[in-house]
Amino acid sequence: MELDDVRAFVTVIDTGSISRAARDLYITQSAVTRRLQRLETSLGATLLDRRSRPIVLTGTGQCVLERCRRLLSDARDVQAAASGGGQPAGALRIGVSHALTEITLTDPVDAIRRDFPQIALRIQTGWSLDLIERVRSGSLDAAVILVPSDESLPAGVIGEIAGREQLVIVAPRGGKRPRVSALSDLDEVQWILSPEGCGTRVRLRRSLLRAGIDMRVSIETYNYELQLSLVARNCGLGFVPERILNRSRSRSALRMLRVPGLEFPLTIWTAYRQPLTGFEPVMAELNRELARKL
Repeated sequence: MELDDVRAFVTVIDTGSISRAARDLYITQSAVTRRLQRLETSLGATLLDRRSRPIVLTGTGQCVLERCRRLLSDARDVQAAASGGGQPAGALRIGVSHALTEITLTDPVDAIRRDFPQIALRIQTGWSLDLIERVRSGSLDAAVILVPSDESLPAGVIGEIAGREQLVIVAPRGGKRPRVSALSDLDEVQWILSPEGCGTRVRLRRSLLRAGIDMRVSIETYNYELQLSLVARNCGLGFVPERILNRSRSRSALRMLRVPGLEFPLTIWTAYRQPLTGFEPVMAELNRELARKL
């Protein structure tokens, strides 16, 4: 039984598909399939029901999954112990929330590459809720995420606060300017938002529903700069982190709307698994650089 095969199996379960596992492992889909088949052959059992979409575990797969996670964790601990207290080495898997990728990690990555040359960074993006679950499951070592300020990290995950963020409603500065002073004024508004899966989009929808307003989304895109350029062209209202708005190329054509009942303070966390054997100095450096950047 090869560790690469075990890792492929765990990654398929954590990401929910062979294609996403291939992306995270930096290999082809056919290579992931071969590793799964090799693992099943070595164990003499079928681990995945490939007829289902999304892929689901068989009974045997459910029994061995947590043991596979422990095997991967133990292998990393052995590697860390073998380093003999020297420089941290190996692959460090970090997830970054979509809302933070455009502004957050450039300086921290430079610092880690400079101070820890034997560390290979594996950076993946996603929604904060998905990333925190992947930290809990062990498929990520750490994640830089956004959490509503009235919530804390879930059980089983520890972390440090790196900064604060505020979500703001954005409107065009010129042209037909919507008059918005209360939630009720948003009844006929068209929105330009991130796709489904975005936690802040869910909170916006809930706030509007409490006011009896059905949220109407006209355009969806992951790219915040594109969202803001469309808002500037009067295609709808946006809902973005204030830090991204202030750095946008379209900033001069945009304005923030302050609406009572739609305040969304967020906390930026660096969350990581326990134990983080051998990578503690790297995470300490990451936290310092993030705090300085933010």
